[in-house]
Amino acid sequence: MFGFGKKKQVNNNNTSASSSWGTEKPKVSLEKSKVSLDKHLVSLKKEKNVDLTNLICQVKLYIDISLSMETRYYDGSVQDALLRLFPIALKFDDDGIMPVTVFDENCFELTPMNLDNYATYVVNEIIRKGYEPYSGTNYAPVINHAIQNCDDSYPTFILFITDGNCGDPAQADKAFRESAEHKMFIQCVGIGNENFKYLKKIDDLDGRRVDNTAFVEIKKLENLTDEELYSKLLEQYPDWLKAMNVI
Repeated sequence: MFGFGKKKQVNNNNTSASSSWGTEKPKVSLEKSKVSLDKHLVSLKKEKNVDLTNLICQVKLYIDISLSMETRYYDGSVQDALLRLFPIALKFDDDGIMPVTVFDENCFELTPMNLDNYATYVVNEIIRKGYEPYSGTNYAPVINHAIQNCDDSYPTFILFITDGNCGDPAQADKAFRESAEHKMFIQCVGIGNENFKYLKKIDDLDGRRVDNTAFVEIKKLENLTDEELYSKLLEQYPDWLKAMNVI
């Protein structure tokens, strides 16, 4: 059991604090981020002869809600990050939504992000529904959830964002190896000051038929421009698409 779909108990002693989470006005614009992504894809085509402008793929977000992420939910950083990630789903996925799963030691599938709820997603779909930052960080439940929900009819691009090191490396190794049997690419993003020892070695994980993972370490997402962010997130994805004969 992964804890998938099981709502946490809201800490009633923290009601006043949780009610204010994510209420700061977003510092980024969805429309500006969409334009920046389009510009990056044009540059990618010109400079590296990689055309992703007409790519259709599933885009899914898995984001850490372990206790160490608490401040980022309080100050609006996570909401701002989601606004910058959502355009990737709007560009590549033809259904206009981005499935979201949050995780700590377990994982919990949430209401997908869409054009009706994106502006207040953190406060309304995460915090007010009882998924407050709590506990440590395990990777295996998340990857196993992704595997169980993967539709191999289309490629899947997974954004995996965490600020914590892996608490279950043996189980995570097994899950990552199994994920390579599917049409799934996992872009891991380490934020904050953790050393990310596990994620740094994931590209060299043996026993996979294709390298379907990438890792980028970003201390603070907000310190990157949109184009810098999209460049990092999409840097290795084209290589995997080629290896899987998608492009």
